[in-house]
Amino acid sequence: MKRKQRVTKPVVAVTMGDPAGVGPEVVLQAVMDRAVRKSCLPLVIGDIGVLLRAGKGRKNLPRLDSWQPGRPIAGNGRAVPVYSLSSLSPGEARPGRPSKACGQAVYRYIKAAAELVLSGEADAMATAPISKHVLRLAGHIYPGHTELLAELGRAGECRMMLVGGALKVVLVTIHLPLTEVAGELTRRRVKVTVELTHRALRDYFDIPHPRIAVAGLNPHAGEEGIFGGEEKRTILPAVLSARKQGIRVSGPFPADSLFYQVARGDYDAVVCMYHDQGLIPFKLLHFFGGVTLTLGLPFIRTSVDHGTAYDIAGKNKADASSMKEAVCLAATLARRLKKTG
Repeated sequence: MKRKQRVTKPVVAVTMGDPAGVGPEVVLQAVMDRAVRKSCLPLVIGDIGVLLRAGKGRKNLPRLDSWQPGRPIAGNGRAVPVYSLSSLSPGEARPGRPSKACGQAVYRYIKAAAELVLSGEADAMATAPISKHVLRLAGHIYPGHTELLAELGRAGECRMMLVGGALKVVLVTIHLPLTEVAGELTRRRVKVTVELTHRALRDYFDIPHPRIAVAGLNPHAGEEGIFGGEEKRTILPAVLSARKQGIRVSGPFPADSLFYQVARGDYDAVVCMYHDQGLIPFKLLHFFGGVTLTLGLPFIRTSVDHGTAYDIAGKNKADASSMKEAVCLAATLARRLKKTG
């Protein structure tokens, strides 16, 4: 979709996340960062009052300017535009104390950011952490960002890719109890994950012929059915079907040795069957600075790879490296897609 104004840098809509979590702090740190300001024009979607309270006592705090849709986004100076959609009191947005008011505000921030990208006023969005609990307190029943954004973007199948310097991990299932994972695995679900991974590596990361590894579900990838039949019954047929489409995909492999091979560069990404199978090795290598990228949406969305950290919210202890990387990656992908048309 064509933009309404000509700018030299992509506009990244940055949602503030849960006002009671570390989101306001890491967002402020990110938009103050030199690399972020060099890569894009950040547009914060949140609550200007909460941001000012979060920045109290900080040095070199940027000027926060109120912004409304349709207005130009300035690319000069230290001012940061803020699309302020709530006016939460200190009691409603108390650090470390999630509330129904925070949940309603969170939903508005995400919805507005998605609308800005879909309308062309922003080129991508990057999201600070939210809690599923606060969304539910406000009556919005979603397992997380991904499912909410899939609804807003009217997307069919979406997947979560974790992006780091040594690993790219994509999950077949996300927020499910471990006891339900095997029952949710289907040939189609695995194959779609491989297809989305292939497309993302090719279009977003400029890898013409991506190499994808697929992890098994069971110990030793089932070991010929001794430890489970999902590999033979579900995962392998999906891999073979994807391979017929010209996708360079291999597996299923035992997960205990696979991540070493991926990290040393034998593959460009690994498809994992469930949340912790992929996130434990990823966070071991990329606890700080990892980024989540949602695949399958009609727009670019990145996010931090950590939670709201209520225990340290408001204490200026939060590490903003993941938020900075999320904004920079969103800007990089937006520029890349513009070049390729």
